[in-house]
Amino acid sequence: MQAATGLAAARQQAMTLAHYAGGVLPAFPSPPRWRTAAVWVARLRLALSERSRACPACLRESGGRWLLRWRLVWSFACVRHRVYLLGACRGCGNGLHRIGPGPADAVVCGQYDRGSQGRVCLRVISRMRPPRLSDPHLLQCQRHLDRLVDHPHGDGGRDILQSLHTALEDIRIGYDDAPPLPEDTDAVLHRRWHGHGGALGYRNDPLLTAALLKIATAGGLAASQDTLAQADTASWSADGLLPPDTGAPPANRFGGTCRAVACAAWVPPGQGHVVKTQLLCPAHADHVITPGTADLVPRRSL
Repeated sequence: MQAATGLAAARQQAMTLAHYAGGVLPAFPSPPRWRTAAVWVARLRLALSERSRACPACLRESGGRWLLRWRLVWSFACVRHRVYLLGACRGCGNGLHRIGPGPADAVVCGQYDRGSQGRVCLRVISRMRPPRLSDPHLLQCQRHLDRLVDHPHGDGGRDILQSLHTALEDIRIGYDDAPPLPEDTDAVLHRRWHGHGGALGYRNDPLLTAALLKIATAGGLAASQDTLAQADTASWSADGLLPPDTGAPPANRFGGTCRAVACAAWVPPGQGHVVKTQLLCPAHADHVITPGTADLVPRRSL
């Protein structure tokens, strides 16, 4: 490959998902053989192994260049053009940028349209119109995520994204216990959230990713600037939010449900405490995890 392209091996790796290995994605298998690499890609839960999200305006301006970070679930919007990314063709409904033989033009869908007797879809992706992003909170969240993804091996990035993934999965599994989308969320996300029907597979759904992220970062919070600023610090700073001079465990980065027995209270970001990776609401902050068990029990007085 190096002889054919003139690109060094390190440069080639930087053009693939392996660039994120050991940072925002799990470590790459060792030794790196093509079979182990294929298994690694297939098992990724935070990346699209065969698809990509896309910003049509970026594709127009770059002449059809697809950004590598669009293949990560953390990319749900384009902060430059202030739009939500597309996750599927507006014509045939198939996922975008399928890896495999297709037309030479990188901005043409080129996949079989099952609704048109198997004909190839020739919709031009760069001409599609994505939903507008008007929510300043989500715009700032995408900026934070882009910074972490663009520096995949930076300090604190992996911990932040692991915590966020846990929060999104918590909401996905127990969405009945999660708070509603804040009222100031874009209407297109409200329509997507209310229409999910319990099917919350957000891996290639930018709108659903954005809705889950809004709940994880702002759900259950008051709309005051001080509260939102405190939650923003708890979520995105490398050290999180540590209670001053108390010796208490750190506050949770993102919203989730309390892990105490028989408690499903929602804990907004920046509140409650995290004890041995388990989230506790303020009412159960004096609970500890019994060694060897997953249950939370009250701390016994000595």
